[in-house]
Order: sequence, then structure tokens, then C-alpha cells
Amino acid sequence: AEMAINEAKRCLQCKKPHCVEGCPVNIHIPEFIHEVAEGNFEKAYEIITDTNALPALSGRVCPQETQCESKCVRGNKGEPVAIGRLERFVADWYRENINAMPKKAESNGIKVAVVGSGPSLFEALHTAGGVLVYGIPEFRLPKAIVANEVEKLKAQGVEVMTDMVIGKVLSIDELFEMGFEAVYVASG
Repeated sequence: AEMAINEAKRCLQCKKPHCVEGCPVNIHIPEFIHEVAEGNFEKAYEIITDTNALPALSGRVCPQETQCESKCVRGNKGEPVAIGRLERFVADWYRENINAMPKKAESNGIKVAVVGSGPSLFEALHTAGGVLVYGIPEFRLPKAIVANEVEKLKAQGVEVMTDMVIGKVLSIDELFEMGFEAVYVASG
């Protein structure tokens, strides 16, 4: 925590934050870093998750060095603020200290089948997470972190079905017959 606070204090809190321009999901970087600098890690997590549902994952696998950190003004004359490491710290702190599961959203009555390699409704392999579980090494993205994110999806009402090779076990037509109004294929 002390290292994270000290790193966060390096942020200049730019009036026109170029780091946000470099972020593909437009995380409110100066705002979350300000909260880290103040030791308000839960508030920092809330700010990040306003625009990014998976900070524990993106804090590890997102190429920050070519995105947000490459735009950091501090990087002009030295090392940029370690935005990705701060994001990872905040997500890990939240998981270790609070780890509240999200509330289940009220159903709008529309069922959508998500078929794919990430945390999805119909997963072809034995464990939900696709390339996050099977393709990224443990030292880069621990499997327990992916499992925790899958549990958060389940808490929101997502039903995950593994060993479901769509096209073999079920067809797209059968998914529609089961009451799904749309099918999103995210097979990587």
C-alpha cells in the first residue's frame, strides 16, 4: 500500500490528461490515482469499475506501456506513472479486503446466448475463461483471479455452462428454440 501511495503521488493530475486518451476504455485515470494517493483504495476501485468491469485482468494483461503510460507527461523526462501496476494493486486490494459480489440486475426478460472463449454462457472447454485460463501463463494472470471474475459474473445472474461446444452439443437454431433472442459468438 505504501509503494502504491508513493507511486500515485507522482501523478501530476494534468488538467488535460493524455493518459485517458491513450486508454481504450477511458478509465478515469487521474481520479482513481488521486484516490490511491489518498489511501482510498475502495473509492479508487469504484472509479475504475465505472468504465472497466475487469481491472484485475486488464491491470495484468493490458499493454499499458503503449497505451495510457505512453501518454503520461511524466514519461517525457523519466518514468511515466505506473498506471497499470496501480490498477492491478487496486483490484487486488479490493479482492483481498472486500470482494463484494455485484448485485444481480433486474431481468428485462431478454435472454442472450454468449458463445465464446472468454467468460461466457456457453464455454467449449472445462473451465470458463477461455484464453484467460488456457492461453495466458499463471505468472502473468493467476487462474484464481479469472475464477473470481467468473464468480462475479455468476453473481450478476450469468449462467455459465462448460463443455458446451456450440455446433456439436447444441446448434445455433437450438439456442433460439431454448428462448434466446440473440446469440453473440465470441470465439476469439
